[in-house]
Amino acid sequence: MIICLDGCGPDYLAGSETPNLDALAREGFHAIGQAVVPTVTNVNNASIITASLPEKHGITSNYFIDPASGREVYMESPTYLLAETAFQRIARKGGKSVLLTAKDKLKTLIRDGAAIAESAEKPSSWLTDRIGAPPGIYTIEVNHWLLWAALAVLREEKPDFLYASTTDFVTHTYPPDSDRSRWNIREMDHLIGEIVNASPDLEIVVTADHGMNAKTRGLDAGAILAAAGIDAQAIPIIKDRHVVHHRNLGGAAYIYLEEPSAAAEAEAILREEKGVEAVLAAREASTRYHLHPGRIGHLFLLADRDTVFGDFPSPREEVRVRSHGSLHEREIPIYALGAGPLAIRPRSNPEVAAWLFS
Repeated sequence: MIICLDGCGPDYLAGSETPNLDALAREGFHAIGQAVVPTVTNVNNASIITASLPEKHGITSNYFIDPASGREVYMESPTYLLAETAFQRIARKGGKSVLLTAKDKLKTLIRDGAAIAESAEKPSSWLTDRIGAPPGIYTIEVNHWLLWAALAVLREEKPDFLYASTTDFVTHTYPPDSDRSRWNIREMDHLIGEIVNASPDLEIVVTADHGMNAKTRGLDAGAILAAAGIDAQAIPIIKDRHVVHHRNLGGAAYIYLEEPSAAAEAEAILREEKGVEAVLAAREASTRYHLHPGRIGHLFLLADRDTVFGDFPSPREEVRVRSHGSLHEREIPIYALGAGPLAIRPRSNPEVAAWLFS
């Protein structure tokens, strides 16, 4: 089993009671690992479930601009996932896998090969008949429901592999030292303990897809370039259909230029902008962060710890939001127990499921 705690950086666990994760660390393995850049949900879940980097699996963001049509494409279909998933590999060997996610968009992206795939957003009646209807997607409790579902599936379906991925509404909403956050972590830890106790021979990894930080500065990179006479589209890597908790504001962005020859000028302008930590041309970005070159635009922007990119009424705005996407949300907790995971001792998301591909 692999559990991905969406948006749960090490700081959320450090300030909370986690006796069951502490037991995993004592009896198995624990490390502060590294998420894949950009530090967003789909990119890192794809990296976990394919044991590969974006240059291979192809998921570099939620959206990219199709060079053939010039249209924004939302990558939620499994056709955009270019690498074999653990579900597909296990199915080829005659095994049975289960996928449980909070959001339906992630289920549709990575589900190929899973014998059972369910989301808390759109669960099937057979699951709700067993554990009740889930809370709303914008609640803390939806993640607790998901882990209760995992426990029920382990007991009744006895899969060879189960992948459960939560949602990060709670970490977008509450800082690590808040009472609500600490309560959530206690509940999640309790349910992880229930899962481990129900399956004494379980091989398990618990990780996160990315961390989370408070942001106070917003930049509209497209508007900044437009003011300099450069026509461009800026696609924040967090752009999504679920906008309540992050408002499509993230710590990285892809810049698609109307005239690629303007790349050097655009790069120089953006480098001077307060809050921009790095501006990388497509080739450099692809090489440094192992990104699929066909899905990253002409420039890749990374923000500093306090800054997010997005669409704003003016080029520069004060914001108050908790979000991710930059290098500053790259640290993740990794806990592992069982012969397979301990043989790997994963320290990054592409290594988390590596034992399933060996």
